[in-house]
Amino acid sequence: MSKKELDADVFVAGALDAFDKAMQDMGIKVPQAGRTVVEEWLEFFAGWKGRRVAGFEDPCELAVKLLADSFAVALVDGICSGGKAVDLGSGNGWPGLALSALGHCGHVSLLDSREGACEFLRGFLRSSQMSRVDVLQVRAEEAGQDPECRETYSLAVSRAMAMPGIALELCSGLVAVGGKAVLWTGPEQHVPQSGPGLALTGMELEAEIAYALPWNMGSRILAVYRKVRPLSERYPRRYAAIGKKPLV
Repeated sequence: MSKKELDADVFVAGALDAFDKAMQDMGIKVPQAGRTVVEEWLEFFAGWKGRRVAGFEDPCELAVKLLADSFAVALVDGICSGGKAVDLGSGNGWPGLALSALGHCGHVSLLDSREGACEFLRGFLRSSQMSRVDVLQVRAEEAGQDPECRETYSLAVSRAMAMPGIALELCSGLVAVGGKAVLWTGPEQHVPQSGPGLALTGMELEAEIAYALPWNMGSRILAVYRKVRPLSERYPRRYAAIGKKPLV
C-alpha cells in the first residue's frame, strides 16, 4: 500500500521494520543514533505535504531502494575519516544523511538547487535538530567554482543525480586532492575506469563495490574515485556543456 493509503504511524513502522531487516541482510551495522535519524526522517516524510521528494510510496520499497541503498556507503573502507562531505543533488537528503547517521563524517552538506527540495531538507533538519549537517541551495557546478566550496571537501557522493561521467566532473570541483567521490551506479551503466577524460577530472578509480539489495529489489555498484590532482580552473563547466560533451 502507498503512503497516501496508510496511516502515518503504520507507514513509519512498516518502513522502519523493512529497513532494519535490510540492514541485517546487507551486513551493515547502524548505530542507535543513526537509526533514530532514519526514524525521524520517516516521520517527517510521512507528514510532509509539500512537493514530492521521493519516487517511492510503498514503505518497504522506500526502505530498501532509498534508505538501505544509501546506507550501502558503509561498504566503502575509510570513506571520510571525520572530514567534510557533500551530497550532490541531495533532494530528500539521502545518501548524505546516511553519512551523518553512520558517524563517518564530521560535517555533511546537502546540496541541491531546487527550492522545494531545500525547503523539505531545512524542515527536516529543524524538526530533528541534527547537528553538523547543513543545506546548500546552489547548483553543483556553481559551488565547484566558488572559492569557499571549491576543492574543500574530503568526500562527495552522488546518487541518481546524473550519469557517472557528468557526476565526476561536478564532484571533482568540490573534492580536495586526496579526497574521494562515490557514485551509485547500476549494472548497466558505464563506470569510467581510465583514459584522458578521466585524467582531466583529476580522479582515479579506486574500487568498484558490487552489492545486491534485499528481496530482489536490484543490484548496484559503488564506483569509488580518489582525487589525485587539482582540477583545472576551466572545470567544472556549466551543466548543459557537461551533458552535451562529458569528459568521460
